[in-house]
Amino acid sequence: MLENYLPFFLFVVAMTGTPGPGNLTMMAIGQTTGFKSAMPFLMGMAVGRLPMDLLVACGLGEIFLASPVAATAMKVLGSVYILYLAVKVLMIQASPKKIDKRFTFVEGLFLHPLSPKSWAMMIFGFSQFVDPTAPLPPQIIVFMASFMGGLLFFHSSWCAAGALIPRFVQSRQTLFCINLIMVTLMVGATGYAMFS
Repeated sequence: MLENYLPFFLFVVAMTGTPGPGNLTMMAIGQTTGFKSAMPFLMGMAVGRLPMDLLVACGLGEIFLASPVAATAMKVLGSVYILYLAVKVLMIQASPKKIDKRFTFVEGLFLHPLSPKSWAMMIFGFSQFVDPTAPLPPQIIVFMASFMGGLLFFHSSWCAAGALIPRFVQSRQTLFCINLIMVTLMVGATGYAMFS
């Protein structure tokens, strides 16, 4: 991995930078509550990702996904969780009152562990780019640090892009329609990743 870092780096960029449940959720939250208020949720996403990375690095990720019960439970829980986030985004957008618009650190913890796309991405990346004949600890550190850097950079970028939308769109009705489209994409991307 260390000698052939460029292909791995491009893989990380492709996996963390393209539209998916994490990026679309951050864009919807940024558009709804603003960039700064989304940071606790982003930090929760980052911390929630660490146990996944360690399980994959220890070889337990494939065992977890191979269990039909665990895979089905993940799909159901992940779908319910994304629907919860989608409803919260829309309720905040639709509310005329000043309500607590923050998405919490704890809410962010569950996004990646409940996403089969995240598990598949980590398992594929680890199996393709880690050299089992070389010492594993430095490779695991590079693996985890690279994905964490991609997560923080791209999730933040998508959130910032969402936060820019209200600067150009003043109508509450139009903002709600834009948010409805983003939430639909967020739920659709999750459904596609979970059930395809």
